[in-house]
Amino acid sequence: MRNRLKFAAILLALTIVAAACGNDDDGGTAAPEPAPAPTDAPTQAPAPEPTEAPTVAPTPDPEPAEAPSVALVANQKAGDLGPIDDLVRGLEMVEADFGAETTFIEATDPSTFETTLRNLANQGTDIIAVTFPPMQDAVVAVAPDFPDTRFIHVFGFEGGVDNLVSIGFDYYKGTYLAGILAGALNTTGKVGFVGGVSIPPLNADYNAFVAAAQTKNAAITGEAAFADSFEDPAKGRELGAALYDGGVEVIMTDAAATDLGVIQAAEEKGGYVIGGSENYFDSPAVIGSVLLYWAQVLYDQVEHALSDDYTPGYIGAGVAEGGVDLVISPEFLANGPTEMVEIINATLDEIEEARSQIKSGSLEVPFNPEL
Repeated sequence: MRNRLKFAAILLALTIVAAACGNDDDGGTAAPEPAPAPTDAPTQAPAPEPTEAPTVAPTPDPEPAEAPSVALVANQKAGDLGPIDDLVRGLEMVEADFGAETTFIEATDPSTFETTLRNLANQGTDIIAVTFPPMQDAVVAVAPDFPDTRFIHVFGFEGGVDNLVSIGFDYYKGTYLAGILAGALNTTGKVGFVGGVSIPPLNADYNAFVAAAQTKNAAITGEAAFADSFEDPAKGRELGAALYDGGVEVIMTDAAATDLGVIQAAEEKGGYVIGGSENYFDSPAVIGSVLLYWAQVLYDQVEHALSDDYTPGYIGAGVAEGGVDLVISPEFLANGPTEMVEIINATLDEIEEARSQIKSGSLEVPFNPEL
């Protein structure tokens, strides 16, 4: 029994060996090729998960610039057909072109000047313009207390204040040109002058007018009369009538609304006027005017005050700078007495030569403030 088990074990072992050593020629099946070893394949990053585009807030429109506030404080009333009306027109130009909030105040009582300016400055007014020499003390007193407000003094004097621009008009150089014309037209040896108030600038205007007339005839004399008001046409009419009755043919006016009375007297007496506004040219008695370009000067200085180049100080605006000039009335040239028109036309070249010399500095018109 034990021998049979041993034989069976040997036979089983031989059978296993034969199967393991089978021959390919006899059609046996070869062992399968081993699977190739894996190689490193390039790693591809997984596609990112889709995300929503970030939300960009729209850029807000810039805040509109705040409109500047501009006030004009005049020590004379509007309605003069002269400087105040022209300055109001300049204020309207400022409102139209700069979108400014504008205020016009007639401050005819000197006791209110300083209070009016302080009230405007306390309200945050950006630019305050004032008029003429009588307001000098008030603006110089108030401006330093409000450094963020910019002040403009139309027809002022240098004040040395950091936030004040003073505009001085060499009006006397314009009246000098008018004197040349009055001297050329003169036949009686007299020229006249009606001013608002006898103060140094107006005295100088009169003296320059007479000095120029005397370049045409050294024997010419001048007569001056002052109304003590720039707003009294009745007084202007009285003074003008007296001068015409005294032999004066041509009167130079320098009195704002008071000029209107002088023109009326000229029409009544057969005299002639060299005035201070183009608005007077409708009168057949007005030969021309020495103009101050009030509206444009105010406009330019407000623009300057709004700019980054703002510089305080004194600015001259005379004949040389284009702020003052003599303009002949086109109506008078077209319709005035033939002999006078011929004299005017014959004198224009001389006036132009004097204008050019003033601009170049070769003609120095003296400033004489004494009567």
